[in-house]
Amino acid sequence: MDGSTPAQWISRHDQDGWLGAIDRAILAAEAAELELSRHGGNDPSQQRKASGSYYTPSDVAGHFWDLFFRLHRIRDLRSLLAFVATSDLVEPSAGSGMFVFSFLRKAAQLGATPESLAGVRFHVVDINLAALRFFSERLREVEDAAGVRFDGIRLVQSDFLAWAKTGTTTNVVFAGNPPFVTNPRGSRWKNLYADFLEAMLTYEDLKGVSLILPLSICFSRDYSDLRVLIRSAGMGISASSYDNIPDCLFKAGKPDSTNTNRANSQRCTILNLGGPDPSVREASPLQRWPAAERASILSSTPVFRAFSDRDASGQIPRPASETLVDYMRGTAGARPLRTFLSNAGRVAFAVGGVARNYIGIRDHNVATPGSIPIKVASGDASALVLQVLSSKLFFDYWQTYGDGFHVTVNLIERFPVTSALEEDCMRNRDRTRKVWADRAAYAKEKLNSGRVVRSYDFRAAFEEA
Repeated sequence: MDGSTPAQWISRHDQDGWLGAIDRAILAAEAAELELSRHGGNDPSQQRKASGSYYTPSDVAGHFWDLFFRLHRIRDLRSLLAFVATSDLVEPSAGSGMFVFSFLRKAAQLGATPESLAGVRFHVVDINLAALRFFSERLREVEDAAGVRFDGIRLVQSDFLAWAKTGTTTNVVFAGNPPFVTNPRGSRWKNLYADFLEAMLTYEDLKGVSLILPLSICFSRDYSDLRVLIRSAGMGISASSYDNIPDCLFKAGKPDSTNTNRANSQRCTILNLGGPDPSVREASPLQRWPAAERASILSSTPVFRAFSDRDASGQIPRPASETLVDYMRGTAGARPLRTFLSNAGRVAFAVGGVARNYIGIRDHNVATPGSIPIKVASGDASALVLQVLSSKLFFDYWQTYGDGFHVTVNLIERFPVTSALEEDCMRNRDRTRKVWADRAAYAKEKLNSGRVVRSYDFRAAFEEA
């Protein structure tokens, strides 16, 4: 290289060569996404719903490999070739081939030549014959431009779950974007992606797993056993999570909806398992970004924070701040917030059932659908609970252990209150009563289904709580 970025070097030196062919293959793969999802039916939403077909934008695939290379410590050509020589990559639902072409492009940016990658082993599995044919044609174009045959890139038309049961490949690293589709009632897992992940985690000669998954893998009780399997796999764990508003990873939206608002509602996690250090436990916050910042987000490394296998939530947390991480380290022996509540007590106030930028507090005497009534036995308990739920600390806790949208009773009740936090809240109880009495100054209103909903944003009032 000559000091320029890899992309600039490629642009100047190889527009008509094999790297240019890779870029054209990536563009073609992205453009073919909707057409491939239609194969076998006239309605793409119905085809997606039936098969789980869910193709990946090129910028997301590039970001995926950046994080993959980071965990596996592939930093230069030498480490790349060592990885390629000792690993068999398997793409479980290849679609248009986006992950394979993006891998080749990432390898080229580290200085790999077609000849040095001729031995790469990449098993490309998909049940969709049209997708495999499309991929094969694009791969041949890349090979023709490179003057090399990538004989180790092998196409397999098969259901991945069937392939995994009979596979004899060794040193396997699974990588890709498995189907997101609801399983029939009575299935072991609610979503097919979990079947794919379980098959990978129980594969006999496993070296790593890197997948784009729904955010539910991190927190949902439906997948708590799957998270136990992840933690017991003896590999490093790195997870970065992505919200859906204002921008989202997948431009085409959910596979079961064509409505613009509903279609873009998939929250995702890029889960990376493996690497040279099996003790790694790290995760990013739930990231949000406007569309104008998409390129910056997907070309940078998220902020990762360490978490512990001993985390009492059983989740893969999304640590929202160092302050919250430090607080949680000191919560041994803390009282859950539920001990300050009372089922038989009076309703002091309510909490909005969804949140975005703050936890909304609402009046107790206004019947608001979706609100959670907060019952307490005393004025002191009311003051403490109000401060806690209005605090930045609880907001960070909600972002770390919630789904990024709903505020649940369970989340409220299990928040740990340390002795130090309890003492601080008790010292501020008189001020808290005054803030509540003057709550109109903190009111925010929005229109919901034709009805004005009023919430109180007490962040400034209780920012030290």
